[in-house]
Amino acid sequence: MRIKGIKRISGFIIIIFIFVLLLSGCAKKAESKNIHLGTGGTGGTYFAYGNALENVAEQESDIDMSIQITAGSAANLRLLENNIVDMAIVQNDTLSDAYKGNGEFEGNPLKITKAVAGLYTESYQIVVNKKLRLTSVEDLAGLRVSVGEEGSGVLKNAKNILKAYGMGIDDIDVRYLSFEDAANALKNGEIDAFFVTASAPTKAISELADANIPIDILSLDDRAIRFLQDSYSGYSITTIKKGTYKGINKDITTVGVMAVLVANENVSSSNIETVLNLLKNHHESFNKISGNTFNIFDEATLKSIELPFHKAANTWYGENGIIGVKADVKADTAPGKTLNLDMYQTVAVAVLALFIGVLLKERIKFLTTFCIPAPVVGGMIFAVIFCVLYALDIIEINFDETLRNVCMVMFFTSVGFQANMKVLKSGGKGTFIFLALVLVLIISQNFVAVGLSKLLGINPLIGMCTGSIPMIGGHGTAGAFGPLLEDMNVDGATTLATAAATFGLVAGSLMGGPLANSLIKKKNLMDTAVYEDDSMLVEEEIKHRREVSMYAPAVYQLTLAMGIGTVISFVLSKTGMTFPIYIGSMIVAAIMRNISEYTDKFRIHMGEINDLGSICLSLFLGVAMITLKLWQLAALALPLFILLAGQVVLMYIFARFIIFKFMGSDYDAAVLAAGTCGFGMGATPNAMANMQAVTEKYLPSVKAFLLVPIVGSMFVDFLNSLTITFFINFLG
Repeated sequence: MRIKGIKRISGFIIIIFIFVLLLSGCAKKAESKNIHLGTGGTGGTYFAYGNALENVAEQESDIDMSIQITAGSAANLRLLENNIVDMAIVQNDTLSDAYKGNGEFEGNPLKITKAVAGLYTESYQIVVNKKLRLTSVEDLAGLRVSVGEEGSGVLKNAKNILKAYGMGIDDIDVRYLSFEDAANALKNGEIDAFFVTASAPTKAISELADANIPIDILSLDDRAIRFLQDSYSGYSITTIKKGTYKGINKDITTVGVMAVLVANENVSSSNIETVLNLLKNHHESFNKISGNTFNIFDEATLKSIELPFHKAANTWYGENGIIGVKADVKADTAPGKTLNLDMYQTVAVAVLALFIGVLLKERIKFLTTFCIPAPVVGGMIFAVIFCVLYALDIIEINFDETLRNVCMVMFFTSVGFQANMKVLKSGGKGTFIFLALVLVLIISQNFVAVGLSKLLGINPLIGMCTGSIPMIGGHGTAGAFGPLLEDMNVDGATTLATAAATFGLVAGSLMGGPLANSLIKKKNLMDTAVYEDDSMLVEEEIKHRREVSMYAPAVYQLTLAMGIGTVISFVLSKTGMTFPIYIGSMIVAAIMRNISEYTDKFRIHMGEINDLGSICLSLFLGVAMITLKLWQLAALALPLFILLAGQVVLMYIFARFIIFKFMGSDYDAAVLAAGTCGFGMGATPNAMANMQAVTEKYLPSVKAFLLVPIVGSMFVDFLNSLTITFFINFLG
């Protein structure tokens, strides 16, 4: 039996591999007009420079640029390598180490980061409390000194300077603060000095001087400067002229390093060209921010950057008469033609996809057997067609997704109305045990996703796209949380989660029946089976009767819950945590349902609400599917294969050894294990289909057919949304 189990798991893994290959066939890189730019702390030049670039991009280009506050150079490079930011500003010395795999990047050199431009020279500035009368770096011994944030280029520079004087971090009372926090700490007497690597003047230092805080800046002696230049690449002697800061009436001799603009190699050529044109057209304004006195497009400046340049940058420099930059990887471009559809046209295409899906399900038994939703069937066809058009440079179709969000919120609000505590209690002790086990499964799916992501060296938030979001959650939750993750800079999250959800439907359906059958035969479970009257399963059907006249009140109830829910969502957002937009509406709907059940003051029109929710789900899935960008899966083909294989193994082990054991190790438990495979990797209809296949062969299981709909349809989405929200906030 163990061999058979291994064979089944191997079969699922093969299915995963084929599935991933099919979905990743459109391997062209996506062009996005969104650029996330990694900068630094708000008191430094990186932030000011990035903010200025963001402003001119908004005014003079079609790029939607957003700046991200970070810990600095080293952190920016890691964010780039993990596809969390698209472009970033970094120090040239840190960049050189990362490119060569030296220092803190030892064994992990840059793979997808490419140079774009040299921006300005950053000076090493050591700001001290003037009252202490310090004259040399050696005088910092034993004092309270900030050396920059952990993961910053400032920290690296501070270590190098201390080393030049025969000192180390252990020789000072170290603090790890941003420029702004360090300036405030010195102002308040909490530290004695702080290191800064930025252009002069630096905002955080200027604000101290302008506020008449007594400060001084230490010069480096000739011996230390020679040591730094001989020991490390990219350093040059710089002078901070007297008067640069109020109260500093002498020239400060120090060393500097160039700030470099870098980008992920997948950033499109058009975006790279646009950014370079903006830098060229506004170089005087940018020079005022950075204190630059040289031409950033000077050949000598560019040749000092060891990292290979983005292909588009190399082309741009050639077209502008600048030669000799080191080029490397080819950057893909998107089709030159685009077709933009408004929200009405978008929904119309989604409905067309839905109709096609219905027709195909009527004719292809496979689709019905595995309970694959019609919008998914038709939408996937459209997504593949649009991918081919994009890959062949024919046209890119853009959709307005406004109504998708409306349908999503209305669907999840209808789910909230399902949360009937009376029904939960009616299932007895077994319901609560099963619900607790499902919660453990949700948490386990996310732990497996995050753990494997870390082992693979990819962003854990990417891993979350294969956890409980698509597995327990299915296509609905994938479509809801995908955009949320994309807002957190996880490009292609919706596509990835939707692909995983589609796979889950098939894998869960294939796994459930054979698993239950194996358990029944191996453990002679028919000896434990008792024939039961299943009439109790339809006891509540009266509450789900449909009346044409009641659809309008049902719409009003949904709308009321959605409206009040926005207030709840707004309050929750003030906690600083990330929540899906529908969470407030789900909570309000659940409250309304239970007030109705326990007071009988008004009636919730559940039958009509379920119908409306199903319609919204179909429209929501239709729009979500046609807007998929399948080419975004290409770079994640292998990780996706491993992540989904991990979920298959987890589901098999959990259903076989946890669900079966804790639910009684009897015939009903075996049927429940089959059902758990269905909704644990797909949806409740898959669970019901799995259990029906088993019970048609053997005997009915009232327990299983009572528990699975209660937990799978009424409560699991609540638990899953809350758990996902916790994981996202913890990881983000």
